[in-house]
Amino acid sequence: MRLCLSAAKPALPLTTRVSNEDEVLLSTETGSNGAHQTSSETVSPASDPPDNSAKLAARVQLFESFFEQLYLEKDVYAHEDKIVLRWPRKLEAPADYNARLQLSSGRIYAESEGREGDNGDRTLASAVSIPDGEYELILMPSPSEYYIRGVRVQRKIPLSVVRSDYRTAPYGAYVERQIELLRHAVSGDDGLYSEIAKMTLGWWNRLNSRKLGAAVKAVAGYEADHLARLIALVGMVSRHGESDEFPTEVREELDECITGFAYHQQDYVEKTGKAAGDIEGLLLAASELLAGQLYPDRPFPYSRQTGQWHRQRAEDAILPWLQRVATTGFTDPSSHGLAQLLTALSHLIDLADSQEIWDLAAVVIDKALVTLALDSFQGVYGASQITAESGGVVPNGHVSPLAGVARLMWGTGAWNRHLAAPVSLCCCQGYQLPPLIASLATEPTPAATWASQRHAIGAACEEGRKAGEDHLPRTFHKATYRTPDYLLSSAQDFQPGQPSQGGQSWRATLDADAIVFVNHPGADALEQDAHRGDYWRSGLLPRVAQHRDFLIALFALPETDPIGFTRAYFPTFAFDEHQVGKEWAFAARGDAYLALGCSLPIELVQDGPAALRELRATGHNAAWLCQLGRKADHGSFAEFRKRVLAARFDCDSLSISYRPLQGDTVSFGWSGPFLLNGEAQPLHGANHYEGPNCVTDGWPATQMIVVHGEQAIQLSLADV
Repeated sequence: MRLCLSAAKPALPLTTRVSNEDEVLLSTETGSNGAHQTSSETVSPASDPPDNSAKLAARVQLFESFFEQLYLEKDVYAHEDKIVLRWPRKLEAPADYNARLQLSSGRIYAESEGREGDNGDRTLASAVSIPDGEYELILMPSPSEYYIRGVRVQRKIPLSVVRSDYRTAPYGAYVERQIELLRHAVSGDDGLYSEIAKMTLGWWNRLNSRKLGAAVKAVAGYEADHLARLIALVGMVSRHGESDEFPTEVREELDECITGFAYHQQDYVEKTGKAAGDIEGLLLAASELLAGQLYPDRPFPYSRQTGQWHRQRAEDAILPWLQRVATTGFTDPSSHGLAQLLTALSHLIDLADSQEIWDLAAVVIDKALVTLALDSFQGVYGASQITAESGGVVPNGHVSPLAGVARLMWGTGAWNRHLAAPVSLCCCQGYQLPPLIASLATEPTPAATWASQRHAIGAACEEGRKAGEDHLPRTFHKATYRTPDYLLSSAQDFQPGQPSQGGQSWRATLDADAIVFVNHPGADALEQDAHRGDYWRSGLLPRVAQHRDFLIALFALPETDPIGFTRAYFPTFAFDEHQVGKEWAFAARGDAYLALGCSLPIELVQDGPAALRELRATGHNAAWLCQLGRKADHGSFAEFRKRVLAARFDCDSLSISYRPLQGDTVSFGWSGPFLLNGEAQPLHGANHYEGPNCVTDGWPATQMIVVHGEQAIQLSLADV
């Protein structure tokens, strides 16, 4: 077998260079992760003799069966990880085949030519040797089989690659991390943020006007992420547009793109086919405000009004938005939502001329970063998220949109392809992070902390505004238990039995890879890839109750539910040790332990879209239990397992009683209160934030006090 790295599709597998100019010769082993959809194409046999048609069909089936048995054990490969194609024991290739590793855009970075009789795991590449991005490992018959004999079978296995190392402890000074981030952005293949990074570093001679022009066209065409890129363009012109070295060849196109954007909601809907969401609305208004400042006397084509008029309109929209978020919370506190928020706020703080907007934006960005610090573990944003991650990628600290923010602001996390929020913060000179927030994120107290938050729901906020000011919006209540070894977070008793927005009601975080959660699959989940699309999106929501390091999630599925099971994301590759039985699954990572139990028999999926990463429990009513532990509290992993197994739980349909490791007795059902030693416990807190490190004066809140060690800050949330 021969392997190569190539920047273009090679006719034959020869050793070449990767596009990042690092010369790499791949191992003669090859690799893959099996568990994803196979797409098959065949030359129509209608005009062929029957015997030829039968031979072709048999050949197609042969390759389909072979490729389905191969798999990748990971969804995300980072830094020194080897991308390894795993083979079941005793499996041999029945014929010659090809394995190709390429970006989703089509650029090939590794290709191997396999031979009949091959067996055993194969290494394709190291993550550090190829660019960040979303990839596909494509398995197909040899060229002679595929193109000449017409055996048109392909299997595409998606994966993510992150070249950066992951920092679990803080390092370096802020300015050092700024430079590191900008260099990372320059080395990437992003056509906008890489060029902004070059301008910020003063590397004007390395500027690529063609890529910049392509980014402008993408925004003008309302392509993916156009709002985050629009505000980046406006910020770029505001900061660098008057420089003598700014590329004049794209300036006219830039000006037309910024002034010609559909800033009014009705115009925006006509261009995109959908209204901007809550945080997207802030990005749109912030872009309009800064565009109005840039071109105060220039008429904007859509409105036929001047930039000054647009600036005033945007200010009138932004001020109440910021005030609402300051007092009632984040309508989309997912990693993607917070990244969008930080992108908008950093531009407003640095570039808006209004002192009133600066004051409010500074308060909200402090609050957002406090929230990120409280809900993070070793740089991983581990909070429960009621909306899905951007792109549907399985939760992983390496690829989170907030990983670069955490690494920039306090030195834990990773650089990845999500550049909007970290680069925007990096370029922001008008904001300085209070040291207390960095300490809160990186210096957890030896004692465990229990905290809660109450946030407004976006759609309900809109309903509340329409119904009148006295009508308070519905809220969701987040609980978080953090120790030096793990974090457990949940959305307490949040809309049980209702369709979700794709997010996870709870999750346990042991490190950047070792993240565990349970959900009911979405309606189309099983038709998607395990790594991207909708595979890990939630369908119907459970009823969840969390008490410190212990959690119960109850699922009541209708008899007509087409899925008929619940499942856990249980990444066996990420654990130092794990055991799976019929009632309990156990895992250890470092000094953290996890026990996952179910009222129905569970099994570890061995093949399919998430082989060795998915636990399934078949049945319409299921009670899942999650118990976290650690060496400091429970001794060895063996002792932890023994204690959990000794505390058996009783379950009658959707009513459960259990004695967790704290020694208390808990009872919980589909209806009624959560009982602790027979006493009802509130699942919905009254305050916006409440815990040993952060507290507010009710909800909506007017004041927030943040404490860590001997440090303290107070944020005025209302009437700034």
